[in-house]
Amino acid sequence: WNYAQTVAFLFPELEKSARRIELLLETEKDGEMVFRTHRALGLPAWRRLAAADGQPGVIVRAYREWKLTGDMKFLEEIYPKILLAVEFMRKRWDADDDGVLSGEQHNTYDIEFYGITSMTNTLFFTALLAVAEMAQAMGDTESVQKYQKLCKKGSACMDKLLWNGEYYQQKIDDVNKHKYQYGDGCLSDQMIGGFLAHVVGLPQALPHEHVVSALKAIFQYNFCRSFEQHHNVQRSYAFNDEQGLLICTWPHGGRPHLPFVYADEVWTGIEYQVASHMIYEGLIDEGLAIVDAVLKRQDGIKRNP
Repeated sequence: WNYAQTVAFLFPELEKSARRIELLLETEKDGEMVFRTHRALGLPAWRRLAAADGQPGVIVRAYREWKLTGDMKFLEEIYPKILLAVEFMRKRWDADDDGVLSGEQHNTYDIEFYGITSMTNTLFFTALLAVAEMAQAMGDTESVQKYQKLCKKGSACMDKLLWNGEYYQQKIDDVNKHKYQYGDGCLSDQMIGGFLAHVVGLPQALPHEHVVSALKAIFQYNFCRSFEQHHNVQRSYAFNDEQGLLICTWPHGGRPHLPFVYADEVWTGIEYQVASHMIYEGLIDEGLAIVDAVLKRQDGIKRNP
């Protein structure tokens, strides 16, 4: 899960062991990552669709572990699987070689997104930049140029296709053809790859003014200041006069018939991720407002902090 970052800064050796499991045990010969750990427990490999957000996230986390520890032996150990994993993503989701992931994309929400989404692509771009940096350290100059170029091409393509003048949305021919899509919606997770780039010290792949605009839109449209009139048929984590960041809204209409399944919920992982990204980008008041809302909900009396 790409929201969790704290453990790596407190217990880097623990996180390195997790990356070894993900890359050395649970990554197949073709680069597909099995995203439930079974082999480490002596069980057969978990079989399900590859995760289009989890797989690039593992690459970024592996980069993070290397940068935090400076452990070149660790990098040398995992680097061949890193290359396999990034090439798998290209073959599976970027068959037209435009640098943009598309098609059926299983993800952390336990659903499949279709078409082109910024959530998976911002993660992909940050992963490409991470691979280029690792390749540089390994003396693999061919891969450095290859993945830097692909990131530049892909981010320009996504910016052209998904930017609506205010935030990044999903590009899909018919938003109602598949259930659980978001189409014209404002997804709180739309910039998660940019958040990870800040955490690990990599540059932003998308235009800075668009990133800031998207974060402002997320706060404007998704930060709910009262749940007294909020309708949610899924799980409820906020009530009455509490505040929180909704996962997705449709500020300009276009809500699908069967919308993105968790759209009307609040998740603290996403809230902290978005708040942190806002603070990185100088949106201090907005970021702190989200954090304050979380702390007041999880105050130790109403809920466990």
